[in-house]
Amino acid sequence: MFAVNVRFLVVQVLSLVLLVGWPVLSILALVGLRKRTKLHATARALWALMIVSVPILGAIAYWIVRPDASDPVG
Repeated sequence: MFAVNVRFLVVQVLSLVLLVGWPVLSILALVGLRKRTKLHATARALWALMIVSVPILGAIAYWIVRPDASDPVG
């Protein structure tokens, strides 16, 4: 008889979502960061480094914080 291990299936689906979602989220964050031309170059470089070096959390942090270009820098 055919049986489905539900826990295994859920883990596999979550893994697939993370595997596909992480690059998409990171690319969208980097594109959004590139469009913020009024943000200081050092701040953009640090955000890009964080997005790339800290998988998933870096991109999520960028989308939560969303540095505003109108905020004074320094």
